[in-house]
Amino acid sequence: MKKRRAKSVVTKKHMARAKRERIQRNWIIAGAIITALTIVGILGYGLVYTQIIKPQQPVVTVDGQEISNREFQGRIRLALSPESDPLTVSYQVLNELIDDLIIRQEANRLGITITTADVDRAIQQSFGYFPDGTPTSVPTSTPDPTGMAETTATSTVNPSPTVGSTSTSTSTSTPRPTATVYTHEAFEENYHNFLEVLADQYESTETDYRTLLEAQLYRERLIENFEDMVAREQEQVLLRHIQVEEREVADDILTRLDDGEAWEDLVAESSEDILTKDTGGDLGWLPLMTIVERYDLTASLVFEVPIGDIVGPIETQQGWHLFEVVDRGERSLDEYSYYQAVQNEFISWLNAQRESSDIVFVEN
Repeated sequence: MKKRRAKSVVTKKHMARAKRERIQRNWIIAGAIITALTIVGILGYGLVYTQIIKPQQPVVTVDGQEISNREFQGRIRLALSPESDPLTVSYQVLNELIDDLIIRQEANRLGITITTADVDRAIQQSFGYFPDGTPTSVPTSTPDPTGMAETTATSTVNPSPTVGSTSTSTSTSTPRPTATVYTHEAFEENYHNFLEVLADQYESTETDYRTLLEAQLYRERLIENFEDMVAREQEQVLLRHIQVEEREVADDILTRLDDGEAWEDLVAESSEDILTKDTGGDLGWLPLMTIVERYDLTASLVFEVPIGDIVGPIETQQGWHLFEVVDRGERSLDEYSYYQAVQNEFISWLNAQRESSDIVFVEN
């Protein structure tokens, strides 16, 4: 006769133990979930911070308007080259961005806007592509972006042209080569290749490049407003000079001039300016701004002394100069001098705006 197995009796002790084990398991599971969520949260925040929050943080504000870290890093990528000093480049880029923002603020105040189409057109023209029918003498290839490391608020990347040709035999004479038609498809391919170079060599994006071009267009458009501020007719002086290295030599030449020696003879004998040595030291007609830029503010005395007088010695980076005032009068500026005068007017305005603007650099 089989014995019956005794039924196990579940006591309160067993129930309490099972409950404790269940609670422990739940805590372990909850702890693991919380730990996993914490790790995911930290990683997620790190990703959000580096990809979204940090790029949007300002590095500097100009009259309350921010320049973001994203803009700053984007411009640096275009400016850095292997041999450049990152700290120096960063400082230059930051100042360029400040200038760009001041320029944009003034342009917007004057109703000047740069559209997407304007940037597109600038890109096309930089590649020598003119969709509106402007003739292009030769097709162009991918521009060399290495020159971008030396880029100022004032130039764009210029592609280097290559010549393609086809020949025909419609006559018995020797056929002449003709320029290959530069199509929109060819431009798109060149531009795509250029963007690949930007990405590979500069870790830069199309957005970075377009932003740089937009800033340059705002600068160019605003500079046009300063053209009316510069007179085409300005007082100029006809000068000739003698340039030497030592003050004592200049003093001796001045004494010899006072004693009656001929200017032309002393120029031929002593002047170290090889460009004017054989022409009597002739510098041509110069406006005031050019004289100040080349020879220091002291040289502006040539506009005050009588015609025929000698001014100097005056020290510059090139050495010591004696200037003879040959003539003076109102004359039209040549194109280069006029362009420089407009640029100077613009730079003076920009420097004044920087002085009066509330510029705040953000720490770190």
